[in-house]
Amino acid sequence: MCIGFVILHYNVVKETEKCVASIFEKIDTDDFEIVVVDNCSPNQSGLVVQQMFTGKEHVTVILNKKNLGFAQGNNVGFRYLKHEKKCDFIAMMNNDTYLIQDDFCKVIEEEYKNSAFAVLGPKIYSPAGNDSNPVKKHVMTVAELEKKRARWRRFRMRNILHLGFFDTAYSFIADRLGPGPAKKHMQSDIRQENVELHGCCWIFSPKFIEKYDGLNPGTFLYQEEDILFAQMLHDKMLMVYNPALKIYHSEDAATNSVCESSRKKKIFIYENYLKSSEVLLQILKKIEGQA
Repeated sequence: MCIGFVILHYNVVKETEKCVASIFEKIDTDDFEIVVVDNCSPNQSGLVVQQMFTGKEHVTVILNKKNLGFAQGNNVGFRYLKHEKKCDFIAMMNNDTYLIQDDFCKVIEEEYKNSAFAVLGPKIYSPAGNDSNPVKKHVMTVAELEKKRARWRRFRMRNILHLGFFDTAYSFIADRLGPGPAKKHMQSDIRQENVELHGCCWIFSPKFIEKYDGLNPGTFLYQEEDILFAQMLHDKMLMVYNPALKIYHSEDAATNSVCESSRKKKIFIYENYLKSSEVLLQILKKIEGQA
């Protein structure tokens, strides 16, 4: 079993360094590869990372010439591990996630033997102690997504017209998520199949790698989790949540950046939610037989 790790780097060297170090410390195989993809960090930290890992066995650094966004940035590393390194499994991890167990590969191998999964998700530990995986059990409907899209369009226009001061940090987050019932608590202590998995760490199996070259490339940011979940359901590919697999996710920086967003940042976010939702909408229509 050769396992590859894709780590998408953007600006924060310390987090990327810690993520890579955790793999070397905890990985339970000698047959592994790590590719760090710098997504054209504006602070030029990609060059720092490249120098940091020059000559280090198992690690490759790729410098993107422009910011490709989350999906396409990760896909650069995915394709490298698939076509150049011939990895059997590929783990796509945020650079602020860390391995915390000594049998990471063993759990993956055992799960694949038992279920032949396409995508596997771990139990996620965070500073806040929240259970963020699995995300949800059911894919949204076309009607539900259309309601969210209408709401995002309204709030995008509100900020364009300089009326975003009505938004609080709470309403900003809530408006992005859209209306609907409060999220039900998902059990995180039991293994589950065909559930949406948190995007901070996905493990892709030989079954997935053979069929795809990574994530859907039609987005820049946002809704990758929803799109992957819907695509796997449409293609009848199995997604599995297994709490025996564990990672730590330090998510404070992302949360803080949302709460401190400026008007331009809010417009950027709503615009990209709308663009990503176009991709999701087409898949949902196929699932519901509308396309």
